[in-house]
Amino acid sequence: MAFRLPTFSFAPRLLTRVLSVSPQEPIPQNFLPAHFDRKLSMSKALFSLVRFLGFSLLLVFAARLAMAQQSSEASLRVPEAAAEVTRVIVDTEPPPMLPSPARVIAGFVRSESHVREALNDHTFKRDATLQTIGPDGLVTGEYVRKSQFLFDDKGNRIERVFYHPPSTIREMRITKEDIQDLAGAQLLGVDIAEMGRYRLSYVGSEKLDSRDVFAIDVTPAQSPDPQHMKQRFFVGRVWVDAGNFQVVKVRGIVEPHGKQRFPLFETTREPVTATLLFPTRTSADDTLHFTGRDVHYRIIVRYYDYKRFASKVTITEIDEPPSTQSANHRTRK
Repeated sequence: MAFRLPTFSFAPRLLTRVLSVSPQEPIPQNFLPAHFDRKLSMSKALFSLVRFLGFSLLLVFAARLAMAQQSSEASLRVPEAAAEVTRVIVDTEPPPMLPSPARVIAGFVRSESHVREALNDHTFKRDATLQTIGPDGLVTGEYVRKSQFLFDDKGNRIERVFYHPPSTIREMRITKEDIQDLAGAQLLGVDIAEMGRYRLSYVGSEKLDSRDVFAIDVTPAQSPDPQHMKQRFFVGRVWVDAGNFQVVKVRGIVEPHGKQRFPLFETTREPVTATLLFPTRTSADDTLHFTGRDVHYRIIVRYYDYKRFASKVTITEIDEPPSTQSANHRTRK
């Protein structure tokens, strides 16, 4: 829109009238021409519009300046924000594949054969305590047997008992099968020599005391015969290390039972050398159900002082005269 500025041709006449008016006289209402009022109003309106536009432009400029200043400050703060960012490295590699059940079982059999062979070359001590517990939780009877397992001059393992006080247990009788289990299934679990008489079933992978392990269930291939109590079978579960397949823990029971009763036990193994895990503790806390009575039964066994066995066996040639006899020395390591 275009505006036409007013002309002020009436200025000389207006000045003449102003000079002719006395200061004491009031200014008449018709002192200014009518067209002057209209032109003055238009001038005021134009001035107001110009002032409004100028003020608006000033506001826009101030807003643009503030936004630019904020943007500049934000760009200056970018390095500080970047310094607070924590980098997270995401491993995109897939987890390692678990071995097949057949490989786990084969690894267990191979590793256990190696451990059993190494154990047969070690002597050790065993402290066995069998207890009966009354309703109040107190011990009512105790059977203690402290032994050292050595080798005779023929290389056969023997048990040398060095502390065995009379038993005070009255609720039940400690049998030869109880003593046999202490040195057999409760110590070792599965007998590798009798592996063909067992059925092994892979259970899965687990965490055992922050260790990755595989669980394997063990059952006899045929039901144990109570008429043959000498043939003892382990029934339960073994946990093997996921890396070297060595047994870490054994939990189960020994069968057959017959008229006797045997507890659920647990045997743990720990490192005794740089590469071998040997049994260190067997425990049981179970209730045995006999005909007409129940017996709270507890077993605490500790295995310790493992030493590699070395002996010299002297072989004498009896066909030679005494003066020419020679001795051959064989060392078992």
